[in-house]
Amino acid sequence: MKFSRPSPSMVVASVALFVSLGGTSVAAINYATNAGAVDGKSAVYAGSSLNQAAGKLVATNRSGDDKGRLPGKFVADVAKTQSFSKGYEVADNAPGAPQLAASIKGLGSITATCNDQNAAAGNEDPISVITFVNQSGQTVNVARRVGNGDGALTLVANQTTASLSIGGSNTFMFHVEYAGQNAIIQGGVRQDGRGTPAAICGVYGAVIQIAA
Repeated sequence: MKFSRPSPSMVVASVALFVSLGGTSVAAINYATNAGAVDGKSAVYAGSSLNQAAGKLVATNRSGDDKGRLPGKFVADVAKTQSFSKGYEVADNAPGAPQLAASIKGLGSITATCNDQNAAAGNEDPISVITFVNQSGQTVNVARRVGNGDGALTLVANQTTASLSIGGSNTFMFHVEYAGQNAIIQGGVRQDGRGTPAAICGVYGAVIQIAA
């Protein structure tokens, strides 16, 4: 059997068909690879780390109280929260050293000091001093209050402090503001072991920080 040589037009048509089929396959592979992507960006699950999520989309929570919502750690420049809980032993018949309770980005920090009010050795009477330390580089507005008592408002210069003294157990609040940036610190203080040689001060609370 003798096969005739294909005509030039047949060769061109065959090549065109091959290229078109190959292009369809490539397109199908690309589509499968990028399925679910938006603008070429793939999504990561809500429990991913910040490094895993960098440059990608983030899915909302699938269950729980925050179902359908984005985790707050992926959202910048909005309200941020942190909590703290500390316990400090009383230095018998001596003032204590300030201990860091919480740092407030761009504004300063909260410290707690546990002092002994009783001069008699072995008979401790603890009192807590909760202090906001202004480390913003600017003068800030500070409101503060113990329990349901009258509040106090003042301007606090950079590298100076505003304090509250709390004997017994009570709640406290600080509201710090500068140029529209706000931080609200709320918590509680308790003194345990009064009249013994092993008294302690406990402080706990939360910081809510809202950007301008």
